[in-house]
Amino acid sequence: MISSKNNVAAVAFLCLVFVIGNNRVMVESAKILGIFPTASKSHWILGSSLLKELAQDGHEVTMISPFPLKNAPKTYRDVNIAYNTNLFDDIMDEVFEKIDDSIVEKMMELGTFVNEITNTTLSSPEVQALIHSDETFDLLILEIFLDDALLGFADRFNCPVVGMSTFGASSWVNSLTGSPQPLSYVPHPMSSFTDKMNFWQRLGNVLFSAFDETLLTAMCNPIQQRHYNHYFPNATRSLDEMRHHGVSLVLINSHFSLSFPRPYLPNLIEVGGFHVNRKVNPLPEDIKSFIEQSEHGVIYFSMGSNLKPSKMDKQKRNDVIKVLSNLKQNIIWKWDDDTLVVDKKKFLIGKWFPQDDILAHPNVKLFITHGGLLSCTESIYHGVPIVGIPIFGDQLLNMARAEQSGWGIGVTYTELNEQTFSKAITTVLGDPSYTANVKTISRRMRDQPLAPMDTAKFWVEYVLRHDGAKHLISSAQDLNFVQYNNLDVYLFIVAVFLTIVFVVRLSFRKLYRALFKRNRNTPTGKKTN
Repeated sequence: MISSKNNVAAVAFLCLVFVIGNNRVMVESAKILGIFPTASKSHWILGSSLLKELAQDGHEVTMISPFPLKNAPKTYRDVNIAYNTNLFDDIMDEVFEKIDDSIVEKMMELGTFVNEITNTTLSSPEVQALIHSDETFDLLILEIFLDDALLGFADRFNCPVVGMSTFGASSWVNSLTGSPQPLSYVPHPMSSFTDKMNFWQRLGNVLFSAFDETLLTAMCNPIQQRHYNHYFPNATRSLDEMRHHGVSLVLINSHFSLSFPRPYLPNLIEVGGFHVNRKVNPLPEDIKSFIEQSEHGVIYFSMGSNLKPSKMDKQKRNDVIKVLSNLKQNIIWKWDDDTLVVDKKKFLIGKWFPQDDILAHPNVKLFITHGGLLSCTESIYHGVPIVGIPIFGDQLLNMARAEQSGWGIGVTYTELNEQTFSKAITTVLGDPSYTANVKTISRRMRDQPLAPMDTAKFWVEYVLRHDGAKHLISSAQDLNFVQYNNLDVYLFIVAVFLTIVFVVRLSFRKLYRALFKRNRNTPTGKKTN
């Protein structure tokens, strides 16, 4: 009986895959424009992964980004963004020094950064040549990162937009889709709150979200408006209209198994982990032999593609080296220059490593990371617990998730020293629950009806098949803040209630006065001599 049920389930699943596959085959080759302008390679990795897959499926892809794709498919074309300054490198050089900056200062710096990205993207010679060409596109895939002026490409080429958020849902995404974000249990992506907040945390979440929205309205939006007006002077739709009705669907680099449950509209699609290799690539021989010859296993240490560990405080760096040197495990450490002096028998140092494939090796016992979303996703997928040193952005939130779910421990950079770092590592390595928890979450993440990349491609082609899929756009986009939150309705109800109370009270007062006056004028019946 059990075997029969399993066979039925298997046949049903194959039919589903067949139907989806046939639908995808029915999509004609489309001309797709991708824009991933952020000078952060981790953002580009996500965008190029999707665009490369679409090109391999036969679509004609044009990618605007600062990074060319090596060994690109024949139907994949790069359009270069020419950064004239080392803006991003300068920011990364100073990030450890500015770790104590207030959140206001950090948000202001972020606003300056995205303004530079938008302006540089639109003014780059190759991009300008594309804007003024007679080319046509059927779809725009745009990274959503405070770069709303780039929606002008959709108006210029008269095509629908599929957005992609490289770090999950945020107020920036919600403003383009109308998706709800209850602040009582949905933390701001740049906070360290979880979905279980006390009163003061909920207050902080509300105030920070309000500050974020105010900053967007007062600083970022006017800058994006100026760029939109300057670079797309003949636009047929306003930037405000593009924000409210221009984006058909957004792919979210998240998954409920990785984060906190929250509400989504139908046009927000979770594809978290779609960049992770489902088929592990063979490791280079030097890395493979180093891992497999490590009797007690290996710890992999990387602060991501952007942070420069050589810029760490010297005392903190020495404390980290001392702790790692005293561990029985060997260390693979991604380091950005040639200044690190360590025991080469115990440490394998390099400027780049195939992180995804390293984490897939069963002899890797721990991942020390900055807590970036891509790194956390790869760690979960391969079932490796983490010790995180969050620095900026969503890294604080990611480490809060890891600690709450019991698969990692965070050490704030300001408190990083020999004692705190050693305690975090020995706790995670010594307590088997951390590995057990991350493997449990890994099973949840892998348990999906379709691989995330197939899900992403399905929805991209869904928008193509249905002429922009405008039916997915929520009517919430037509409502202002008061209407969306029914504040006018609640105010009306309160006003009616107060009016009724006032009328009833006034009526009782008048009735009481009338009765009192009548009783006072009524004779008592006693005779007087």
